[in-house]
Amino acid sequence: MAEAIMDRLRDAGHRLHRHPHGRGDFRHRAGACDVVMMLLPDAPAVEAALFAEDGFAAALPPGALVIDLSDLPPAEASANAARLADLGALLADAPVGTDPVIDLGGSDAACARAEPLLRLFSDGVVRAGGPGSGQRARLVRMADMRMADRKSDDPDGLHRLLRLMAFDGPAESRLGTS
Repeated sequence: MAEAIMDRLRDAGHRLHRHPHGRGDFRHRAGACDVVMMLLPDAPAVEAALFAEDGFAAALPPGALVIDLSDLPPAEASANAARLADLGALLADAPVGTDPVIDLGGSDAACARAEPLLRLFSDGVVRAGGPGSGQRARLVRMADMRMADRKSDDPDGLHRLLRLMAFDGPAESRLGTS
């Protein structure tokens, strides 16, 4: 998947640097980049690429954008966005997978910069909300797909309640009860 994404970005005229783990000598390259995209296998790999001693976050120039295409827990994506903000950088979480839709989460500034780049390789970019929301929306979308596969009509409304909680916090605030 990473190669296909890189091909689309190159075709659009973007200059790319690739490093399989985003660490070590990549740190020096990241310091000259406006945008860094990463697609790593899990949260520990993302943590190491960004914040390990040889991670690249500290080398980013002020205002740089990190687009994380990895599949992470929403809380991890939110925490990474906060840590990068402390360093003067932006993070957009936009997990990719087999679904043609990319759910985009992050600050307004991060999403505004990330969306045109994501549209170079997907027509289905959907703004999901603030930091971590791309990950939350992907979880809900995956649950929807599993529910559709089971052909459940969700008679007790549990699936609807989970969706409300995923996007809006406590369900009580959305259901009008205290």
